[in-house]
Amino acid sequence: MDASNGALVASIACDDEEKARLLAREVQAFKVVINKPRSRGNRAEPFGGRGASWLGCFVGGELLVQAVTEGPDNDLLYRNFPEDSRYPAAI
Repeated sequence: MDASNGALVASIACDDEEKARLLAREVQAFKVVINKPRSRGNRAEPFGGRGASWLGCFVGGELLVQAVTEGPDNDLLYRNFPEDSRYPAAI
C-alpha cells in the first residue's frame, strides 16, 4: 500500500557510499537504505512523516489497520495533510 506521493521504502545500490547518501536525500521515500535490501514487511514501525514527501495517513502495524478501517466518528487518524496534521509519538 503506497499512501503517499512517494514510496514507503527505497534501496540505493552504489559503489560510492558518499554519493549514495547524497542521492538518498533526493529519493522521495520515507525509509531509504544503502547497499542492502529494505522491505516494509509486517514490522510495527510507523510509516509517514512531516513535509510534502508524505501526504496522507500514517501506516505501519496498528496505524495501517486504523487508516483502512472505519472507526467511530470521533476517531482521529494520525495524518499529514496541508490543512491538518496529527502525528504519532514515534514521529
